[in-house]
Amino acid sequence: MKKITLWLAALCGGAIILSGCNILDKANGIILYGDEEKVLSSLKEEHKGQVEKESLSVKLMHTDGKRLMIMDETSAQYLLEKELLQEVKDGRDTEALSSIPELAEGETLLFAKKEDSDIGFDSLPDQMNYEGNIIIGDGRVYADMFLVVTDESFTELEAEAKTMGIIQYNKDPGGIGGFGVEKEQLVKIEE
Repeated sequence: MKKITLWLAALCGGAIILSGCNILDKANGIILYGDEEKVLSSLKEEHKGQVEKESLSVKLMHTDGKRLMIMDETSAQYLLEKELLQEVKDGRDTEALSSIPELAEGETLLFAKKEDSDIGFDSLPDQMNYEGNIIIGDGRVYADMFLVVTDESFTELEAEAKTMGIIQYNKDPGGIGGFGVEKEQLVKIEE
């Protein structure tokens, strides 16, 4: 009986290792994307194990089937501190960004899969600096690319207003789908 138990344990362990699953790297947060009213309503609800919640104003533009999310520097710094801005390395592995360049007036930072991404949005500033294949969390869930602008430029920019809600838990939140917003994303938030 002990041999069968040991074999089953070895098989399970091998399956976990071969599948690339990392038991120690579980999600401890959720990002909610959508209309301000729905996201803020979801943030007001109390859920077991919540540690911290925050809402960030973002803007969204659509063109040629692409979605561009725009955020101000303050929001980008918040995501950076929580290690939610990840650089894609070698196509699959990611590494948390340690910093983003400071913006001068009129400058923007573009985060997209490829440097030569033609974003096709006429109303954006001309001086865009491509900063790499950067994602939020572990993927591009809500937008194909995103742009960081100065706090002042953000308020002046004409685009669809949206909200990003971030909920941090003291454990794995156990899945997504119960918030009724446009998109939900499980993430690993660092403290």
